[in-house]
Amino acid sequence: MTRIGVGLRLPRRARWAALVVAFILMAVPLASTAPLGAAERETPQGTHPPTASQAAPGIAIARARFDLPDPFLLDVGGTYYMYLSSAFGDGSQNVPVLTGKPGHWSKRPIDAVPDLPAWAIGDPAKLDLTWSPAVYKFGDLYVMYLAPQIRGSTPTQHCIAIGLSPDPTGPFFVDPAPFICQRNLGGDIDPQLFVDPHGPDGPARPDYLIWKSDNNSTAGDGVDTIWAQPLSNDGYTLEGQPVPIFTPDESWQRPLVEAPQMALSPEGAVWLFFSAGAGFYTADYGVGAVRCTGPLGPCTDPLAGPLLTTNAQGSGPGEETYFAGPQGSDWLLYSPVHTGDIAYLVRPVEAARIAWRGSVPYLAVPGAFPAPAKSH
Repeated sequence: MTRIGVGLRLPRRARWAALVVAFILMAVPLASTAPLGAAERETPQGTHPPTASQAAPGIAIARARFDLPDPFLLDVGGTYYMYLSSAFGDGSQNVPVLTGKPGHWSKRPIDAVPDLPAWAIGDPAKLDLTWSPAVYKFGDLYVMYLAPQIRGSTPTQHCIAIGLSPDPTGPFFVDPAPFICQRNLGGDIDPQLFVDPHGPDGPARPDYLIWKSDNNSTAGDGVDTIWAQPLSNDGYTLEGQPVPIFTPDESWQRPLVEAPQMALSPEGAVWLFFSAGAGFYTADYGVGAVRCTGPLGPCTDPLAGPLLTTNAQGSGPGEETYFAGPQGSDWLLYSPVHTGDIAYLVRPVEAARIAWRGSVPYLAVPGAFPAPAKSH
């Protein structure tokens, strides 16, 4: 079965905007503390993909007194585990994790990674942030890919680390050495597992790691690039060589592209979803998709424009993560920012439904967000 999960991350380009948000969160009463469940909607319908401006709205998945950036959703035994980047408004944890199901989330998160290796720093209260956690089960172990901040880096850079735990809530033991660290390309962020039994290594070795080199973090480090590399069957050894598979090639995608998420269409086509544009705190930010020849690319751009843009849920949909529901539905999770509206500066988690016309994705009327699969 394809292991596809969710991994959102607080964008880092507009660092001044992050500071503004953090300051306001400390100074202004926070939004409603009640978690929001999934709303009932009609099931997806229609035969023609709508334009981004006509796309069906998403549904609320979670809201809290603190920010919910970059949620990655894992389904284990009838419970959802929602992993987050270091969150504004709750500045004591490196990788917060909430447990529950739509409408019933734990009130306080657990820190899944209380200790980071010596090369990384972890003090969310000082905006030393750990980004984009993504967790998958390999055998009896849970493997987490995450992107902590590099100690002493100026300007700030992140590299990808790897952690192991027998329990989905951790604590995850993080390897002392970075897993992926291209400092000459601005560092690395947004790791995500993709499973494709039809990839170049066949069904015996179907796992690939997808990530982004954070070139925009350091001036002069080149163009943002999405990378892919084969992964061992245990999830914690890279094999072969990293391959660049996508760079921004349309005006709406510049100056940055990030949050790569790969998924298979029902017909087996490989698609790369991503966020791109001016940054998470602007209206000039959206979610796009490109079709790839395989998990090692290359990826082209058959869609006329972004798949998801500014809508009633927020000014710019935030960095997306892809989630394949236990009932066979496909979703994009994202955290919209309502620019200028203080009540919405604590970002919720929203979900947009992905449907397919042939092998082409489009946004559909969402229906109800699926409950976690029952344990056996």
